[in-house]
Amino acid sequence: MSVAQNPLSVEVTLIREDVALFAVEGYLDVDTATELQAHLANQLHHGRRHFLLDLTGVPFMDSSGMNIILRVYQEVRERPGSVHIIAPVPAVRRILDLTGVSLTVPVSDTTEEALARVDEPAARPE
Repeated sequence: MSVAQNPLSVEVTLIREDVALFAVEGYLDVDTATELQAHLANQLHHGRRHFLLDLTGVPFMDSSGMNIILRVYQEVRERPGSVHIIAPVPAVRRILDLTGVSLTVPVSDTTEEALARVDEPAARPE
């Protein structure tokens, strides 16, 4: 019922061979998180190592959404790779900050800023 009222839209753009940008729109919650997970898993399967998650269009995210982000973060670090959150709305940013997710997964204001972080040698795991 919630999915019909608040569908999730995920548009994937390949910025480079190893970098995928996910433009996410809608509620990222228990009813919709599996859709984002499927898109992330597909890009992992195709060898992407860096994931930019544009959350500009996400007005609400619960623990299911955070768990998906943390799970992909753990998976890509083994490649090695990275996950970056882009421009979350204030309510979502507050949740990321309160739960400590923003301490683990970098948060950027723009796609360009996130991409620059991908390219920083210090950002890559040793």
